[in-house]
Amino acid sequence: MKRIHLALWLLPLAALLTVGFVIVNSLGCNYELRINHRNLSYYGVCRFGDVTFLESDQQTGSQWSVSAYQISIANQLIFLVRERRQLRDGAGSVQLLDDYNHTQNQYLLVNYAWMPVDDGRIALFQTSPHHDVWLGKRDGPIDLMDALFPRQPPDWRTKAAQ
Repeated sequence: MKRIHLALWLLPLAALLTVGFVIVNSLGCNYELRINHRNLSYYGVCRFGDVTFLESDQQTGSQWSVSAYQISIANQLIFLVRERRQLRDGAGSVQLLDDYNHTQNQYLLVNYAWMPVDDGRIALFQTSPHHDVWLGKRDGPIDLMDALFPRQPPDWRTKAAQ
C-alpha cells in the first residue's frame, strides 16, 4: 500500500519537475539571430523566453513582426505565437512572405530543430510547410543549458582527412 501511495506522489512530482526544468531552461534564452534565406531576411531577439522576429521580403519590401514565447527542449525550439503583424505592404504579384504569414496565421505552434554549425552559426530544420534547412548567425545562448553547457558543432572533417 505504501508503494502505491509513494508512486501516486512521485509521478506528479516528476512531471512537475520536468515542466519546471523546461520553463527555467526556456527562460535562459539571450540571443540575436540573423537569417537570410531565399530573398527573405529574419532578425530575431530572444530574452527570457520572449522572442520577436522582424521578417522582411527583400524583393517586395513586405515586412512582418512575429512575437512568440519560446519553449526549448533538447534540440527543439517550439514557438507559441502570440501575434503576427504586417508592418509594411509589399509590391508585386508574388509575395512569398505575405502568403506564408497569412497561411501560418492559423498555427499557434511553430517548431524547429537546431544544431550548431560552427562558432557563430546554427542550422534550423523545419518540416512544415515543407522540409527545409536554414542557416543563421547567432549571438548568445539559445537557452539556459546552451549558456551553461554550449553544444559543440560536429566535427565536419572526413575520416580520410584526419
